[in-house]
This record gives sequence, structure tokens and C-alpha cells, in this order.
Amino acid sequence: MSDLDHRLLSAHAGADPAVLAGLYQEAAHATGGDAGAFYLTHAFVFALEAGLPDAALIEADLRALGRV
Repeated sequence: MSDLDHRLLSAHAGADPAVLAGLYQEAAHATGGDAGAFYLTHAFVFALEAGLPDAALIEADLRALGRV
């Protein structure tokens, strides 16, 4: 399991949506393709939950990928 996987699991245990949004964005950029879009979708949901202004940027990225 990678360092990022461990950080994601720890963040889920802490239940901080802002941290989760950032980690899922990191995972999206690290993987790309369908897996990246999957992670980016999670980043979007957590960004919305946390009320982060990054949500609009993540949504734009998802739209550019044809995922919204």
C-alpha cells in the first residue's frame, strides 16, 4: 500500500472533508485516466461537503473530462 493510500485511510478515520478533498485531488493527479476521474469525483464530493472554493475548479476539471 502506498503512502497516499495510508494517508487516505487515516483521513477517512478523521472524517475531515477538506483533508479528504485534497488527498483525493492528489490521487487523481497521480493516477489519471478512469481511476483519476474516480478520485476526482470523490474530491468534488468532499470539497462540496466542506464548502471549499476548490469545488468549482474540481467541477471544471470533471467537465473537461466529460464526467459531469
